[in-house]
Amino acid sequence: MMVAAFLKNLSHERPEYRWGAADALGRIGDERAVEPLIAAMKDPDPRVRKKAAWALGQIGDIRGQRPLLEAIRDEDDDVREIASEAYDILKKKVFGGG
Repeated sequence: MMVAAFLKNLSHERPEYRWGAADALGRIGDERAVEPLIAAMKDPDPRVRKKAAWALGQIGDIRGQRPLLEAIRDEDDDVREIASEAYDILKKKVFGGG
């Protein structure tokens, strides 16, 4: 299945494969990707962390809450910004409200 291939690519040696996989997993929205995406939040490449944060927001699983809150303090400006937006999206999906 496609999800399995993207999950495998989250640990690919090339960062563009990793962030492409995180992007695809966020678009698919499969909850099996939550834990691997949480692990990707520790990736050395900020582009991967940014995409993983975005994907966690899109999936909207409560397990993504703490990693997104931690990423709001990331060393990279873009990661912090995307993590903050993703956290807001996740919060709406999990807890409702507008």
